Amino acid sequence: MGKRAQQKRAAKQAKQRAAGTVVRRPSVFDALAAQMPHLASMDDPEPMGSPWGDFIGTYPTVADAVEAAQEAGGTLSCFSFDDSGEYERGLRRAEDGWRYEVTLYPRGFLRDLVKTCWLGADDQEQAVEQLRQALAEYVPLALRRPDIDVVQRPSATVVPRIGWTQSLPVAGLETWEDVGLAAKDLDLFDLAPLADSPGGFCEALPEAVFELFRKHGLAARDCAGCGAAVTDRHPHWPGLWVSVENESGPSCDRSRFSEEESLQRVPHIIDAAQARPAGRLTGKEQKVQCQHCGVHITEQHPDWPGVWTEAGGYSTLVCAVVGSGCDDDAQSYDLIDCVYPHIPVDGDSPAAAAIAVARKTGYFFQPRPVLF
Repeated sequence: MGKRAQQKRAAKQAKQRAAGTVVRRPSVFDALAAQMPHLASMDDPEPMGSPWGDFIGTYPTVADAVEAAQEAGGTLSCFSFDDSGEYERGLRRAEDGWRYEVTLYPRGFLRDLVKTCWLGADDQEQAVEQLRQALAEYVPLALRRPDIDVVQRPSATVVPRIGWTQSLPVAGLETWEDVGLAAKDLDLFDLAPLADSPGGFCEALPEAVFELFRKHGLAARDCAGCGAAVTDRHPHWPGLWVSVENESGPSCDRSRFSEEESLQRVPHIIDAAQARPAGRLTGKEQKVQCQHCGVHITEQHPDWPGVWTEAGGYSTLVCAVVGSGCDDDAQSYDLIDCVYPHIPVDGDSPAAAAIAVARKTGYFFQPRPVLF
């Protein structure tokens, strides 16, 4: 989502907030269970050229894929997505033989919550199990099935990849059309709307979701201004409340807590009582140049003391624009380095190494684009 769209969304949401606190819908789990249509997102194979199309092009028959999975050590899968969700599909060897497996992963604001909970954990290995338990209980009773499990699957980064999975035996299935027909009635597909932010499009997760994750011992924190899942243990922003959503980073997606709107960015807050309008620069602050995007930055901004912030304009802390630097959806799914801090000329940052890698992939737009 671009900056202009974000600002329009923020303006709309600001009118719905009272006393500076994000408005949330009541718990929606049971209602969702009753209202969700059955999704047949896998009725037909994806067209050639998609990740799954490439997969079935490489392995034209189920037998071909089984042979490759055997050589690969018992698993062969493909990450792909469609309008209903983000999935990993493939073959896995089980005790009862080869099975076709579909794993559905959280996305949107729910995925952000999973990431921030893991980042904020004192014991990140234990957090994986806590996340599995939370996601299992997150599913309404009416949609739970004994053969739908919550699993951890290999990730492209250090962030764990956790989702709901269901499978069926492939014995007797010869073509991918056979597999598609057999899999179209998997109950897993009923969870797809739930996996994509049940609060609604562009709306914060219900508070009940955060309470559920906290009940399982996770550091589930939400911004009182915009409702985003935040952590103060992001590797590039130590000590700041940061969202891992595409563009926001340490900037709260709101304008002001008064009716007057501003393009200036303000911090995430954990308590609505901390709400205040965006601070103003005096023009007397020290200014240096960011070594990557070239804007003038200062450590003396009233909203971000001690943090390198743009010395004017939006007063943004974010140096890089949206993106992961990866063309492969499977590689970009787990990334947490969605935004980077400004670094002054001849300065350093915990994000310096990641920025160096990002620059090699063409991640940065230089010179800095004029947005308006």
